[in-house]
Formats: sequence, C-alpha cells, structure tokens
Amino acid sequence: MALFFPEMLVEPAKQAGISVPVPENLDNYSPDEHPHWTVFCNMQLGAPMPRMGCHWDNAHIVAGIPIDKIKTVTYDDIIAMGFEVGVPIP
Repeated sequence: MALFFPEMLVEPAKQAGISVPVPENLDNYSPDEHPHWTVFCNMQLGAPMPRMGCHWDNAHIVAGIPIDKIKTVTYDDIIAMGFEVGVPIP
C-alpha cells in the first residue's frame, strides 16, 4: 500500500508538529514556508509502506529534523534515522 494524496498526510504531520499548508494549498505552497511538509511529502507520497500506519511514525522522524538541516538532509540520512519505506513491487 502507498499513500498518493497529500491530504492523507495532514493529520500525521500536524500531530507530529509539522507545519502544514492550508488545505486548499496542499499542492501549491512555498517549500520555504513549509520545509518539513515538503520533505515528508517527498519521502512518503507514492512510497510503499512496509506496515500499516508507519507514516505516523515517519512524520515524527521528519518533524525531529532541525530547521537548519531540513533543506540539506538526504534520502539516505532520513532512512538512517528510521524512516520506513518499502520496496516497490515490480
């Protein structure tokens, strides 16, 4: 299973403390104003989930990245922090 719409990530993000754009701007917002949301969506949307609900834990991992690091963090860095993504099914 994968999540394909940003609306599916709003509640996990908010509960983790991530700044989320207003609902009508989930697809059209400033990444500079919502850098954690940008990273969370880029990492989570369309990625297979290895277990149900891991996106809630993943939101907390992204929320914990310091603001001075969020724009330079890499995919490998976030995976090393424990972010869970599954392997795509061919």
